[in-house]
Amino acid sequence: FEAIARESKQRIGSLKPQELANTAWVFAIAGTAHRGALVKAVSARAVEFGLPAFSGEQLRQLHSFFLSFELEASPSAELLAPIELRDACRQAMADYKPSYSSKLRENVSAELTRM
Repeated sequence: FEAIARESKQRIGSLKPQELANTAWVFAIAGTAHRGALVKAVSARAVEFGLPAFSGEQLRQLHSFFLSFELEASPSAELLAPIELRDACRQAMADYKPSYSSKLRENVSAELTRM
């Protein structure tokens, strides 16, 4: 995954919103250690697009990526995504209403809303 992270960081500038969200999400679900430079590159590209460019699903994917980085690395403030982006991603996750629900999903949503 380190080689993929290096390559992804180099190609971030050519990714469309869906590709950016998918790439970020893969790193989140794979449980790999995120590199600050990759997080900064994903954040910068997302800011370039602007929030309206992303669907709710894509914002949820980005949320998973940013949150997993924060939990794994306890990063300094300069490595975090801008607060507006993190808030929009978190809100997309909290607002998500799947066609089915589970107690775990309800608990996670409630906790995200409280944060």
